[in-house]
Amino acid sequence: MYYLCTEINEELEHFVRTGKQPEEEKGTNKEYCVFAHGKEELMVSRWAGLGMTVTYHRQQVELVDRITITYMKVQNPKTGLSISIIPWFLVAGRPYPIFVYIYAIGYYHQAEVKSLGESAAAVKKMFGVSGFHKSTISRSIRAMEGFIDASMLDQPLAAEGLKKAEMTSNWVESDKPCENVIDAIAEILASYPTFEALEKEIGGKVKRLPKPIKRTGGTSLALSGIPNGPFNIIMPDKPGGRPSHDHRKRPPRPRAKGTKPVQRPLKFIDRPQREEKRKAFIAICHHLTLNAAIIYHRFLV
Repeated sequence: MYYLCTEINEELEHFVRTGKQPEEEKGTNKEYCVFAHGKEELMVSRWAGLGMTVTYHRQQVELVDRITITYMKVQNPKTGLSISIIPWFLVAGRPYPIFVYIYAIGYYHQAEVKSLGESAAAVKKMFGVSGFHKSTISRSIRAMEGFIDASMLDQPLAAEGLKKAEMTSNWVESDKPCENVIDAIAEILASYPTFEALEKEIGGKVKRLPKPIKRTGGTSLALSGIPNGPFNIIMPDKPGGRPSHDHRKRPPRPRAKGTKPVQRPLKFIDRPQREEKRKAFIAICHHLTLNAAIIYHRFLV
C-alpha cells in the first residue's frame, strides 16, 4: 500500500518545480527526504510508541539533475502489513516523475500529426530529461489505457483543485497534514490482522480489479481537462515559406541512391515561456494524480 503525500519539504518542492538542485550541489546526486527533518522525527517517534517499525527506502529521480528520494515504509510487525509514504509525483520503480509521463501521453494525443519522435523531443525540451525515449511513450500510453480500463473511468480527470467533499477518506485533514499522516497510517496498520481482512472490511476500495473493459473516450477523455497551452512549445513554421512563382506540375525529383530525407530541426519557444508552461502543467498534474488515486482505489490519499 502507498500513502501519497502532498506536503513535502521545501528543497524537494524546489527540485520538482525547477528540475534542478541548488548551484552549489549540482552533480552531487543529493539525497532528499520526503518530509522536513523535524516532522520526520516526530512521525517515527509516534509510530515507534505504537509498536510500528520504520524502514527507509531509496529511489533515484531524474529531471535536469538526478537526485535520490528517501521515503519511509511503516510496518506493523505483528501482521506484516506495511505502507510506503511517497510524494505525490513519485512513480515506484520509474526514473521520472509522474508529470513527465502524463506530458508525453498528452502531447502525443493532442497532436494533429501523431509522432512518437516529436513527442519525445518535446518532453526532453520541456523537462530536461535527456534519456527519455519514444518507446517510453508507447509503454506509458498502454499503462494509461490499462488504468482507464481497470478503474472504469468514463469522465475527465480533475485538472483543478479538488473539493474537500471529493476526498472520500475520513483521514484527510488539510489543516494538520503531519498529524493526519501519523494517525491515518497507525489506524490502518493497527486495525487489520491481514491484508485479506483489510480487503473484506473496505470492500470495493481495495478489491481485486475486474477484467478490463473498453471505455468510450479512453485516454483522450481522461486527459481532456488539460488545456492545450502547455503542449504548445514548438514554434510554427512561418506562413508561406519560400515564395514560388512557378506553378507547373512536375514529377518528383529522383533522390540519389542511399540518401535519406533530411528532417528539419524542431524550433522551440524560448526558455522563460517553457518554464511558465512547465510550472502550470506540474500544478495540473498534482490534481490529476490525486483524482486518479481516489478513482483507482489502490492508494490512500
